[in-house]
Amino acid sequence: MKKGNIVFSLICAVLGLYIIIVTMGYPKAAAYGTGVPGPGMWPGIIAACLVVVSIVLLIKSIRMPKEVAEKVSEKINGNKRVMISVIGLVAYVASLYILGFIVSTVIMLFAFIQWFSKGKLWKNALISVVTTLLIYCVFRFLLNVPVNFGLFYF
Repeated sequence: MKKGNIVFSLICAVLGLYIIIVTMGYPKAAAYGTGVPGPGMWPGIIAACLVVVSIVLLIKSIRMPKEVAEKVSEKINGNKRVMISVIGLVAYVASLYILGFIVSTVIMLFAFIQWFSKGKLWKNALISVVTTLLIYCVFRFLLNVPVNFGLFYF
């Protein structure tokens, strides 16, 4: 567990730094002339948080006593539900550029709501569609971040 935490924290820190570097090249708020933050603001903030928590995880993992590391790894071995969820998120990200934001997000939200709550199908479908459209409108119209990509978009 200790080695896994160290490797994972380093991977996340590198990913966060990469995202920060990429978002620095995005247009700034002045380029839009609307006073709305540029498209790199929130990804940059989230990436900076990712770097910070990665460093905290790295420090805690290095300082973790051997006995604690062994107890934690015993509890994690049977956690298939988490791994299936991670695989679902990876599939969602991979499908974004093929199906587009709206279709991929509706499918992902519906699948996760069904996976975790087992509610009525029509209710979960409605929640998925409404939430996706709300997110789309916030990014597209309030933040001026285009999310029109993939085969199916409007």
